[in-house]
Amino acid sequence: MSALLGAALLTGVVWAERLPGPTYESPQEGSPGFAGFVATFLLAVAIIALAVSFTRRMRRATHRERERVAAETAAAGPTDATAPVADAPADAAAPQDAGADDAADDRP
Repeated sequence: MSALLGAALLTGVVWAERLPGPTYESPQEGSPGFAGFVATFLLAVAIIALAVSFTRRMRRATHRERERVAAETAAAGPTDATAPVADAPADAAAPQDAGADDAADDRP
């Protein structure tokens, strides 16, 4: 296995040594020209437009989620964590029957 790998590396080195290097640089080398500039510019504009659209959609989704959670919280009524401490009855620490709380919530 290592002999095969060594032969492949040696072949690659010998082949790379036989390739002629650039003898001169033409004015067209190294520059994609106007078409390359236009393609790059359009790609950049498309990426920026997608980023703006993605940001807008994420903000909208976050806002809707916050509204949904606020609506569910408002519909559920105050919980022990959100209820003011001053309005709590003296025996708030004592466990209560869950059925009694459900019956009180059903009344109009």
